[in-house]
Amino acid sequence: IFYQPKYNLKRGGMDGSEILVRWFDTKIDRYRTPGEFLPIFEENGFINNLDRFVFYKACENAASTAKKGEPIYPFSVNVSRVTAIQPDFLEYYKRIKQKFGIRDRFITVEFTESFAYENYEYLSEVMRELHEAGFLCSLDDFGTGYSSLNYLTFIPADRIKLDKKMTDTYLQQGNTNIIKNIVNIAHDLNMTLCIEGVENRAQYDLATALGCDDVQGYFFSRPMDGNAVPYYRVEFLDS
Repeated sequence: IFYQPKYNLKRGGMDGSEILVRWFDTKIDRYRTPGEFLPIFEENGFINNLDRFVFYKACENAASTAKKGEPIYPFSVNVSRVTAIQPDFLEYYKRIKQKFGIRDRFITVEFTESFAYENYEYLSEVMRELHEAGFLCSLDDFGTGYSSLNYLTFIPADRIKLDKKMTDTYLQQGNTNIIKNIVNIAHDLNMTLCIEGVENRAQYDLATALGCDDVQGYFFSRPMDGNAVPYYRVEFLDS
């Protein structure tokens, strides 16, 4: 698993990390990107095993780091639609959180916007139960095709994450009204807003000016191997 830090624009510091997954393929001696294997795992159902593995390892790492007396930050994990509809989904995530003694509001569970759009009634109930168990919830990949501000009023999410495509398309001088409006709506609904794919100073400055809460991207930090690099040691990177 890899960690990609998020930077809090309001406080000016770390705001946790998103847990990502990479597959080191010994046959080709390199990491395969998620786009190379996640679609296959979603099709054959193995994605449920992978989601649970990532969540377990993230909790285990956090507990181990805390025992060493080292700084730890909140983290978010992605949950596919295949995982989210499993009968024991909620029970498993609650049990692992409790097993490692992870405090409430430390973990954010991220669901894709497309899943939320197609299953907003089901997901609303899942989010309510996750909240009761001490999790936070986020809508990931917002703006990738199904965006509807109407269903946002029914989804009790804590955060919206704008997809990198939105960043590339709209986070430019003179073309920021759409993002500004989404930021305002998110805040009106008591949600925070994170922008993914921030890769340069201009995008970072605009995200700050537009009132976004968090940014994530190569300008702040690339994803880092949690086994090799402490994920709380990050620096700004000019792309």
